[in-house]
Amino acid sequence: MKLSTLTSVGWCANMMLDRGEQAPFTFDDIFAGAENGGLVELLMKIDQGGMIEVWAGHPKMHDQAEKAFAEAAEALREREIDKTRIGDNPLCLVIALVLEAIQQQHYQKNLK
Repeated sequence: MKLSTLTSVGWCANMMLDRGEQAPFTFDDIFAGAENGGLVELLMKIDQGGMIEVWAGHPKMHDQAEKAFAEAAEALREREIDKTRIGDNPLCLVIALVLEAIQQQHYQKNLK
């Protein structure tokens, strides 16, 4: 998986945070999307510059991202406040998912 696939989502969330915008979804929406395989579509709602759209239309990249973000969400589920110290802003949870996915991808790569 390309690192840019993961970081593009973080950049989108970061831009919204900088502008003081609210996420168009909740923590529960994020975890539900991870469970039902619809997290990438949910994250497309914050893609105002086409950064996610670049890769989300490619089935292989879409599936890889869906899997990586679902695994990251599972690692943070019900531990997001303890592990990341966030609990109010879904955009911060998106950034936490990106960082968790990067950590997991790096760890898996180094096991090989």
